[in-house]
Amino acid sequence: MPTVPPMVTLAELHVHAPTIAAFVEDKIETTGLCFLATTRADGRPRVSPLELSVHDGRIYMGSMPGARKAHDLRRDDRCCLITPLADRDDVGGEGKLFCRAREVEDLAEYEAVRAVFTERTGYDMGEMGAAPMFAFDIEGAAHQRLEGGDSWRTTSWTPGGGIREFGRSATGDRVEL
Repeated sequence: MPTVPPMVTLAELHVHAPTIAAFVEDKIETTGLCFLATTRADGRPRVSPLELSVHDGRIYMGSMPGARKAHDLRRDDRCCLITPLADRDDVGGEGKLFCRAREVEDLAEYEAVRAVFTERTGYDMGEMGAAPMFAFDIEGAAHQRLEGGDSWRTTSWTPGGGIREFGRSATGDRVEL
């Protein structure tokens, strides 16, 4: 069995946890949205809605100049990306990516992602330096959804633990599957 690096790209997640990766990428591509959870300087959580782009097998986000979430990521690169639910009846569930953010400093990488974002949204985020851009390296992933009307199912993945399946019934009992 090949060694799995401690962090992977979205393209690599497709190899190690294909169902989770496919669900998350589909949500990103169809909605263009996610929630980003970061840690504030005082240790409290911050949750921000944002637009994401996928380019060359990686997930990227741009940020407004001076945005607090960018300050959070520069100070502590640990974060979580969470796909949105359409409404309370969205039984397809949510995807979660536990990540490390890396600020994009390479001009060619920035321009390539900028072009993809502009084509998809019609909005140009401007030249490098105008606004921060981050790429996300994935340390873990999960997909939680409702199955059979009243049973929750969670598929999770980590580099060291591989894929795990859990179920939870309407009574709250958790079972490893």
